[in-house]
Amino acid sequence: MTSPSVLKIARAEVVAEATTILELNGTPHHLATEVAESLVGAQEVGHASHGLIRLLEYTKFVERGQVIPNAEPTIVTDNASAIVIDGNWGWGQIACKLAVQLAVERAQSHGVMGITIRSCNHIGRLGEYVELLAEQKLVSLMWCNADPAVAAFGGTQRLLGTNPFASGIPTDEKPLVLDFATSASAEGKIRVARANGQQVKPGQIIDKEGKPSTNPNDFYEGGALLPFGEHKGYGMSLMIELLGGALSGNHPSINDNYVVGNGAVLLVINPAKFVPYGEFLSDVVQASSRIRQSPPSDPAFPVMMPGDLENSIKAKNGGMVFVDEPIWASIMSLKAELQSSH
Repeated sequence: MTSPSVLKIARAEVVAEATTILELNGTPHHLATEVAESLVGAQEVGHASHGLIRLLEYTKFVERGQVIPNAEPTIVTDNASAIVIDGNWGWGQIACKLAVQLAVERAQSHGVMGITIRSCNHIGRLGEYVELLAEQKLVSLMWCNADPAVAAFGGTQRLLGTNPFASGIPTDEKPLVLDFATSASAEGKIRVARANGQQVKPGQIIDKEGKPSTNPNDFYEGGALLPFGEHKGYGMSLMIELLGGALSGNHPSINDNYVVGNGAVLLVINPAKFVPYGEFLSDVVQASSRIRQSPPSDPAFPVMMPGDLENSIKAKNGGMVFVDEPIWASIMSLKAELQSSH
């Protein structure tokens, strides 16, 4: 199937348009800018699944009352190295930014700390937050559970969320950033394929009868995503589901008392509390260098480290943002509809 045309738009313009749409949805400017930056940040490193297309979904969240656009997160439990944040059903990105801020402050003194976030809407790309922490010389692990969308290994019913996992490790240059859904595809990538009139890869979804499919509409008509790596991805997803839900207070999505949204967990480690930071950094840099210099199986594709692809995409874009034309048209149509209703 033919790929859609791609538009190349100045970053400042894209941020401004996203901010305007969020403001038209009732979001105060300072919060709208933060959320817009998060969406554009995902878009410009090649993760359109967590980028501008989410504005369409977010507007529906506001319309049905799932998002309270002017709400800000609060700390409900503070045990020094263990904190619980209530997102108060505002934008998930805002709650996560507060978690990052607290993690940077506390990990310097405590060495290890954990933060969970409850009553939280979609938090966006987890890689954004672990990267911010790595830039502050901190190691982090982050995950969250989510609305049921993924079948258990061998099953057909939606039971688990896409349940992403991320980790950030500081280096002497760009941080190492690992970030992936435990489903065979992030739900947002299925959403992008549907918006562009494209098929998805085999092995990513099943239809409502449990049969393999490559038609993204089959997922949205009662089908399910599959876990990545068969039983391995399923096992990892289950752990994230249980710990993301139970530790945050949002509860696992499998359970009757599940609260819609993302139950997020952030664990942060200050390596300097365990070994001299220079020694830690030397180990990471030496290992990274040897891996990157290892002979590739295909000379056209060098061996990369987690985060290298995103960094290269952003650098190559040169301050521009690439957006599929059908998605941009939908966003501009959404903006016009919101303006006409005000």
